[in-house]
Amino acid sequence: MAAPSSWTIVVFLLLAVIGCGPAEPKPVVQPRVRETYEVERTDFKSPPPVDDGLTDDSLDAKKPVFATTLIDRRPDTGWLINQSAAVLRIDTPMVYDQPALRTLYPSYQVALNKAGANDRGHNGTLPSVNLLDGRAKQFDDGLYAAIDLAWFRGQKDHLQSHIDLARKLLAKVGPGSPAAAYLAAGLTLGGVETDVPARAARDKWIHDFERNPALSKPIGFYTSNDDLQHCWRFMRFFQQSLKEGSPEAKGLVAALAADEGLKGEYERHVRFFGRLTNPLSRLTLADLVGVDVASEVALADLRRTKSVRRDGVSFFPPSNSRETELFAKLFPLGVPDDANLMKELIGAIRSGKVDLTPRGNSGWYDHQVFALESLLEPSKAEETQKLLLTKSYKRRMLQAFEALITKRRETHVRSLDRSDYKSADDKAASDKGSPPPPKNFAPRLRLEPCPTFYIRTARSYAFLETFLTASLGEESLKSLHGLKQDGARPLDLATDLAAQRDLFYGLYLVSCDDIGLAPKLTDGEVKNVEECCARANAWLMKAYSEPELATDTRVAVPIYIDYVARKTRLWVTLGVRLSPLDVSFARPPSVRAANDDKEWEQVDQDRLLSSSYLIAVAEYAEVEVPTLAPPTREEFRKLCDQHVTKDKILAALREGKW
Repeated sequence: MAAPSSWTIVVFLLLAVIGCGPAEPKPVVQPRVRETYEVERTDFKSPPPVDDGLTDDSLDAKKPVFATTLIDRRPDTGWLINQSAAVLRIDTPMVYDQPALRTLYPSYQVALNKAGANDRGHNGTLPSVNLLDGRAKQFDDGLYAAIDLAWFRGQKDHLQSHIDLARKLLAKVGPGSPAAAYLAAGLTLGGVETDVPARAARDKWIHDFERNPALSKPIGFYTSNDDLQHCWRFMRFFQQSLKEGSPEAKGLVAALAADEGLKGEYERHVRFFGRLTNPLSRLTLADLVGVDVASEVALADLRRTKSVRRDGVSFFPPSNSRETELFAKLFPLGVPDDANLMKELIGAIRSGKVDLTPRGNSGWYDHQVFALESLLEPSKAEETQKLLLTKSYKRRMLQAFEALITKRRETHVRSLDRSDYKSADDKAASDKGSPPPPKNFAPRLRLEPCPTFYIRTARSYAFLETFLTASLGEESLKSLHGLKQDGARPLDLATDLAAQRDLFYGLYLVSCDDIGLAPKLTDGEVKNVEECCARANAWLMKAYSEPELATDTRVAVPIYIDYVARKTRLWVTLGVRLSPLDVSFARPPSVRAANDDKEWEQVDQDRLLSSSYLIAVAEYAEVEVPTLAPPTREEFRKLCDQHVTKDKILAALREGKW
């Protein structure tokens, strides 16, 4: 294949699509959607093996140390179970002859409601990493939408609006400045009509912006109401790059240089989103104050000092990510048709070329993605000595990474940049003697055993809570409510965020207990361990009835746009399906009676049983479509309902049929 010519312009666009509702909702009539659709397959022969570099773990490499005090908190008929030296084998057998396990559903709740008819031979269903992330995603999108609107519209006594900031700058630059038409265009796109002498110049800014649907077309939860659509268009317009020496940039920089108070207000606005999402990828207008923009050396030094990678300056610069950095380095002249961006990203992470560890200036997005690292690199997880993972299960976790990073990006759709070319206490002793020991022992899981994912997710919320409290103040957070499809979430953001943080700390502690792993918390990290455990256990008892899990999970996220060929590469999740999860003891646990002090005894192999569960997982794909305008979530979900099977959905996408 020939390399793209030097004039090719390729844009990587990192977007997201998840539903979220208005703060003051209008009545919405939801279309009736098909509850299930099936992956089409003409035969049930196993496909040829995939050489993805994954291998079964070796039991010889698993050497967890026995700890006498690490006891399962759950009672077992008067006997105590110690799994500290046990090793659990985790497998997801590939099932091709059970159509029920190939059926796709629009939501986790629908899938799990159907599971009762499909669980013969299983111990029941188990909350998966995908399901827990799906629940968290509804909170994340609602929080981001509420905060974005608060900044856009303003919050009395707490936040000056983006609109007011732009108006102040418009007044400062004066009607004769070239920057006036630019500012007036952004305000108009934000729903504020502003009259300026240079109306033709203003209208040209608007026309040029709207000609590019990759920038101007709202997607994700931003299609939920008029305010969010205005917010999208306003912010995306001001994310565009200006040349540092352009008349518009010079006028805006001069206005900030002449008013220290206005400059401080502007810097507060741009700094905030550099932490809510991630560090900024371009210079801000304030960065240019006092800089000789005619000197490329001075600009290069400034970019290096500010740790920005792209030329130009933006009113509201977009945020960077490890993905955009990688793709810009790999494909400076455009992405070949046969390239798979997700595989490139996964390969770079697994090889060590991309390190997901948060940097000193990382934002919430980097912390969220860091939580996914152990799905690709289980050897880096706390639980690595406790779990014997099969090649099949490692492939399942790789697929979970694909789906979860796709949905993580949805929350930050507006802000993310594109790369472009163009111990437990024993029970009290009893005087009735020891009860008979249990006849058999089987693993008892309450959720998919991924403690590292849960603790890193909890820490990402702790980071976000600290940042938001310091930036906005606790009272401001208490005055806001996250958004959802039918209105506002009942809890205020301060309370809701703390609850979300503590739930994931609790899930971490429960998962550690399930596999006999000693938790590794820093001093003071969790105020009340027992409360967090109780919160998680209570949630797990009622998880499947939560309304968040009834939300349609199908999304399409643009990841790369080729303006010359007029094509867009999408990461998509096509629905939820059920998958078997088999768990057995590769090394047995130890037991002793709760009412005596005898030595721990290892359970004999002939008394060990396996446990089989069904988990709900997301179906992911990467597909290229012949348009610059990505489908909204409503358009994508309608297409899924119309074309039913995975193959037909992807074929329809390739033909641009939505």
